[in-house]
Amino acid sequence: MRSTTSRLSALCAAVMVAVVTALLVTAPPRQASAQDAPADAIAQIRELMFQARFDDAQAAAEGLLGRADLDAGQRNAALEVLATAQIAQRQRGPARETLARLYARDPGHTLADPDASPPVIAAFARAREDAPDPVPVTVAHTPPTLTRRESPQIVARVTEGADAVAEVRLIYRSGGDEGRVVMSRRGDGTYEGRVPVVGAASASSEVTYYLVALAPSQTPLGQLGSEAEPMRLTVPAGASGGVAQVDPEDERPPALQGLGTHEETPGDEDGGGGGSVAEEWWFWTLLAVLVVGGGVTAGVLLGTQGGGPEQGTLGVGQLTLFEL
Repeated sequence: MRSTTSRLSALCAAVMVAVVTALLVTAPPRQASAQDAPADAIAQIRELMFQARFDDAQAAAEGLLGRADLDAGQRNAALEVLATAQIAQRQRGPARETLARLYARDPGHTLADPDASPPVIAAFARAREDAPDPVPVTVAHTPPTLTRRESPQIVARVTEGADAVAEVRLIYRSGGDEGRVVMSRRGDGTYEGRVPVVGAASASSEVTYYLVALAPSQTPLGQLGSEAEPMRLTVPAGASGGVAQVDPEDERPPALQGLGTHEETPGDEDGGGGGSVAEEWWFWTLLAVLVVGGGVTAGVLLGTQGGGPEQGTLGVGQLTLFEL
């Protein structure tokens, strides 16, 4: 009797363990919700794909694409997993439409899943080769008006196709230097960048530039201006600030340079009608030298007059001659 009871208890325990294990294995992962960050939602959809739960993955991807908080890269990733789920379920027509949307947004998109099946890889390659018409992207910008010498601030807005644009790049030429700047996206949706000013501040300089809107793969989608026909700005010369200019041919001492020089009047050459000698800087300089020099000479002369050298501390002695 005890042996039978023990066997029943062991069997019940084994059945319970099996049931719990089955429930844990088949329990679906937490579905993506509207509160999840886009990156987390995409990771959850990829996990559904890994578990071959293509229906759930497709539904989650379609829900994610309905959100307005996705950037260009996240929206393209959602289109990729949606197309993959549709291909896995042999939904060829919807899959082609999804891939056409993806490659219209980013003609250079590459499949992110390294473990994709051959049918998926082939479908993505065909869609890329078909090269659907890219989404229209328009960049708007008003060149600034510069009133002083400063680094020009360039502000642009993507007025059409903004959700397909990953970044806007500013390409410029300033003072013979070329460069490119990834413009910062501001809270109001505009993009901002600055062009460095190169060259002497005493002269105005010209800046040329154009703007390019790029997809996540760095494929150009639209631009304003071009290398052949850029936009132009003139940067004014800097203010002198009232600093005296030094004549390189001025042979006077450095301390006197920049103080101005006496300009001869027509009467100066023959000695008539000119200013007096007392108005010349060299007259007062020479007079100061003579006064100081005369004082030193007088002091030396007065100090040497007297009754000969002073007596030493040993007194004065007289030498006596002895005859041998």
